[in-house]
Amino acid sequence: MAKKERIILKLSGAALHDTNSNAILASNKMLLLAKQIKTLTAKYEIAIVIGGGNIWRGNSADLQLYREEQAHYMGMLATIINSIAIKEVLIKCGLKAEVHSLLPCPKVATNYNKSAVNKALQQGKVIILAGGTGKPFFSTDTGAAKEAVELKAQWIIMAKDGVDGVYSDDPKKNKQAQRYDHLTFQAAIQKKLKVMDLSALEMCLKHNIKILVFNIERPQAIVKALQRQIPTTEIIK
Repeated sequence: MAKKERIILKLSGAALHDTNSNAILASNKMLLLAKQIKTLTAKYEIAIVIGGGNIWRGNSADLQLYREEQAHYMGMLATIINSIAIKEVLIKCGLKAEVHSLLPCPKVATNYNKSAVNKALQQGKVIILAGGTGKPFFSTDTGAAKEAVELKAQWIIMAKDGVDGVYSDDPKKNKQAQRYDHLTFQAAIQKKLKVMDLSALEMCLKHNIKILVFNIERPQAIVKALQRQIPTTEIIK
């Protein structure tokens, strides 16, 4: 049997949110995600990093009310809520799934340990990596990059909300914005393109972790992005 490729699937909290009903955790969206992930487990070892923006964004909190450090911890807790939710849906779909958190929360998640996650991935489990980096002032982008390095993932698969990859400008504001099919890390950094945090991009460049960016709102988006059946942007060295 061919060795499975290891990927980090980076989802935003918005991927779980239904704007029509304003449901923070939309059952229909999570089921569609889980079914795609189940399909992909035949070919990939999958670790998932989910943001918490559908519940709380630490970097946009009112700092007149909240201390910045505490606002970031609240955001990390939001990622744990989302991670537990997607784990439960994955289990309902017949997968073995576990939450491993970099922010200790032992009642609901296993404390992150690289060796334990490695073993679980090799056993065919889907691992949800919660709690960001476990430290304030860092985004889940940075967490995804750090964990991709530690777990020796080949790709970070980055889901964007309503945008078909990486553009020269915001395509929702500038109709002339150009979408890139392929980019080098150097070009993405020099052009200051909004792919992920600069520190995360530089980490991926240093460790030769490729990035695939796509629109999560397209039907069967994750499966089709990996098969290059929908528009994507590949970022490589």
